[in-house]
Amino acid sequence: MDIVNNFQKYATDRVTPAFNAVYQVTDKDGKKIDVPANSEVTFRVNPPNLVTEGEEPIVDEDGKPIVAEQYDVVKISKGEESNFVWSVFFTLLEEVVSVLNIAEVGDRPTDQFNGLQYVFVDDPVSSLDENHLIELAVNLADLIKAAPSQLNFVITTHSPLFYNVLHNELDLKKQGKKEGCYLLERLEDGSFNLNVKYGDANKSFSYHLHLKKVLEEAIAGNAVERYHFTLLRNLYEKTAGFLGYARWSDLLDTVEGSKDAYVRAINTFTHSALSNEQVRDPSPAEKNTVKLLLDNLVNNYAYWQQDEQNG
Repeated sequence: MDIVNNFQKYATDRVTPAFNAVYQVTDKDGKKIDVPANSEVTFRVNPPNLVTEGEEPIVDEDGKPIVAEQYDVVKISKGEESNFVWSVFFTLLEEVVSVLNIAEVGDRPTDQFNGLQYVFVDDPVSSLDENHLIELAVNLADLIKAAPSQLNFVITTHSPLFYNVLHNELDLKKQGKKEGCYLLERLEDGSFNLNVKYGDANKSFSYHLHLKKVLEEAIAGNAVERYHFTLLRNLYEKTAGFLGYARWSDLLDTVEGSKDAYVRAINTFTHSALSNEQVRDPSPAEKNTVKLLLDNLVNNYAYWQQDEQNG
C-alpha cells in the first residue's frame, strides 16, 4: 500500500503502519456492529527476536540468523504522527492526479474528484530532517508538474529550504513567471500584506533584507529615528561578517567623506557614553547619513535588488 511506503520513506522503515480488516464488535445492547476495513491503524515494529535452538540462533543457508515472524505494537512520536498524516494525504493526492489525468470523464473509476480545483498544503516539513525535507519537496513538485491544469496548488511554509527546492524544481524562474511566490507580512496595525516575491528564499526570507526594508521605509517616509542607526550598524555587521571583513567599519571605505565621522555618527546613536546620558535625536544631516550609508551597502556590496525584470 502506498501509504505504508510513503510513511516509511519519510519516517523509518522499522515501523510499519497496519490497517485493520473488517471485524465485528458487540455494543452494550448485544448488537453486532461491523468495523469497516482500513478504519483503524496500528504501528508495528519487527523486533530482532531470533529463532533459536537452545541458546544458539538458527541461521539460514546464507548463514544469516532467522528472525521470528512476530511484532510489537508501538506508540509513535508526534513527529511520526505528522509524517503518517502527510503520507495519507500525499497518497490521496497521487490518486487524485492519476484519476484526473484520464481525459475521458466517463472512463474515470470515480467522479468524486471531477469538481476539484484547489489543493492546499500547509507546511508539511516541520517534522522532517533536511534530507527527507528535500525528498518530500522534490516528490511534491513532481506531482504538481504531473497534475492536470484544473488543479491549482496553494502551499505555505516557514522553511526557506523547502521553498527553495520547490521554487527550483518547478522552474519558476526559468519559466519567467512574474507571480506565484509570495511572502505574508504582518503589519503593525495587525493587518497583513501578501507581497509578490521574485527569486528563491535566499532573496526573500533573510533577516538582513528585513533590516534593509525597514531602513528604506524610514528613509522614504522621512521617519529616521535613533534606533534606525542601530539597525544600520546591525546590517553593516552582518554584511561584513558574511563577506569576511574584520570590522564592519571596513565597509565604509567605499563611501565619500570621512570614515571616522560616519563611525562616530553611528556610535553616537547606538551607544551611550554614560549610563545617565540622554542621547539626542538625530539632526537632518545625520538622518541623511543613514540613506548615504545604506546606499553604500546596496550599491557596493552585491545586495540583490528585487526587480520584476528578474522574474
